[in-house]
Amino acid sequence: MRNKKLMIITFILCGVIAVTIGFWTQRASVVTENKGISTAQAAQKNDEPKGEELGEKKSDLDRSIDELWSAKCEHGILQYTCDECRYELGAAKLSPTVIAENEKPGLIKTTLVGTQPFSKILPLTGEVQLNETKTVHVSSPLPGIVRRTMVNIGQKVSADDVLFEIDSPEVAEAKADYLKKMAVLQLARKTAEREANLFAKKISAEVEMQEAKTRQAEAEIELANTRTRLTRAGLSSKEIELLGNSATNTMTGVIAVRAPRNGTVLEGHVNSGEYVESGKELFVLSDLSEVWVWANLKESDALTLNPSSSKIPAEVTAQGSGGKKYQGTLDVISGMMHEQTRTVRARITVSNAEGLLRPGMFVNVKLLLPGGENVVAVPKVSVLADEGRTFVFVLKEGDYWIRRPVTLGETIGDQVIIRNGLTSGQKIIADGSFLLKSDVLRKKMGAGCAD
Repeated sequence: MRNKKLMIITFILCGVIAVTIGFWTQRASVVTENKGISTAQAAQKNDEPKGEELGEKKSDLDRSIDELWSAKCEHGILQYTCDECRYELGAAKLSPTVIAENEKPGLIKTTLVGTQPFSKILPLTGEVQLNETKTVHVSSPLPGIVRRTMVNIGQKVSADDVLFEIDSPEVAEAKADYLKKMAVLQLARKTAEREANLFAKKISAEVEMQEAKTRQAEAEIELANTRTRLTRAGLSSKEIELLGNSATNTMTGVIAVRAPRNGTVLEGHVNSGEYVESGKELFVLSDLSEVWVWANLKESDALTLNPSSSKIPAEVTAQGSGGKKYQGTLDVISGMMHEQTRTVRARITVSNAEGLLRPGMFVNVKLLLPGGENVVAVPKVSVLADEGRTFVFVLKEGDYWIRRPVTLGETIGDQVIIRNGLTSGQKIIADGSFLLKSDVLRKKMGAGCAD
């Protein structure tokens, strides 16, 4: 019995010892493993490049030209001369064949940076109105009934397009009178010709021949008067010539009233079947490719402006146009001042090729007054943007051009003031610079040394 108890105690002690040994063995393994991981992480962290070791390249717009021009690429040559790598410098090489010079055409135009007097900007508000020199009010030449209308409001028409047809008794009467006068003239011509032959044969007296010629001349005058009457009614020369054609319905009083010029139909005051009087305005047409903007000038400003001596440029912006600017010129200042507002009306003629400025719109106007300090200015089309930076392409040497950052100032007409980045006399790309931009940014699409 005692031996049995001893065996049980021995077995329990052996189990406890085994469990203890297993616990400490496992803990030692975990510690070793964690230590190995920490060591590896520390080594990896030490191997990671730091800020300067990363070799992050500054943008070419932040590097000097001397630095860019002395840089070498992975091919061991000056980078700006490398056809594969120059793009990373913002440089491009242009063949002279693509540059327009003097009378030679080309895809790219260049210009020299110049200075001009800074213009003081005078802000105004104005209203778009029709250019009255490009506006016509179409009326019916004769009283009658409108048979058909061919156009709708807002429709663009060309000169001689039919606007509407009108049936007028006066036209039918004038056509019949024309045919009658034409027959009289034909008879008078035959009579004059016969009398001339008889007189040549000494069969009739000279006075009879002269009387026949007089009747012929009178018939020609009466026919011409009737023809003029038809022309005033709106018939074309071709339509009048066809009156003698028996196959044509010449006795109808329907005539077509045509557009006197190109334009847009702005107003229409007639419907089919309506009787209209002569002279009643039925349609208003206007060429909206050029409009007038009328603004009010203060008395002090009106005294300093003289559009008759020099053109004063202006910029017009319509509300809701997304900032789109329209170029114009102040060309007229009224000779009278409004007694209550003490302002003078000023007219700005504005180019409106797209027809987006419509009569009645309120717009903001900036008059660009001459005078002031000389500033550097370049064409707006020469300035490009990339990732929030503005730049222009400047000639470096030979056929090599490089983009340089610029700080923009105010816009004056089609010019923009350069506050920083250019000096007078530098040669830049004036138009077509987007072609160079596309070429330079090829590296962003997978070209250059990065490959």
